[in-house]
Amino acid sequence: MDEQPAKKILIVEDDLFIRELYERTLTQAGYQVLPAADGDEGLKLAKDKPDLILLDIMLPKVHGIDVLKKLKQADDTKNIPIVMLTNLGQENIMEQAFKIGAAGYLVKMRFEPAELANYVREFLDGSSSS
Repeated sequence: MDEQPAKKILIVEDDLFIRELYERTLTQAGYQVLPAADGDEGLKLAKDKPDLILLDIMLPKVHGIDVLKKLKQADDTKNIPIVMLTNLGQENIMEQAFKIGAAGYLVKMRFEPAELANYVREFLDGSSSS
C-alpha cells in the first residue's frame, strides 16, 4: 500500500470556538491541521507549506487581506490555494481577495462543520492538477 501522507491544512481563525471546531472536523476527516490564532502566526505556519489555507478576513495583528497579499507575494507560498473564511456582508472585501489571488471562500454561518471536510476534500481534489 502506498498511502499518501495526510494533506496539511492551515486554519487562520481568531475565534477559538470556530478554530477548534474546524480543527476537530478536519482532523477526524484525516487531515493534518495547523491552527493559527492570528495573521502573524498564520504567516509563520504558512512556511510549513500546507496544501490548503483557510484564512479568516477579520484577524488581530495582521488583517486577513494583508496575510493573503504577503502569502501571494512570497515565492514559497504563492502557489498554495487560499480559501477565505468570511461573514455575511463582506462582498466588497471578497472582490479584493479574489483580485489578490484567493482561490475560494466560505461564509462561516452558511455551512455545517461536517460540510467543511467535504468542501476541503473537493477543493483539494479539484485543484490537485496544479
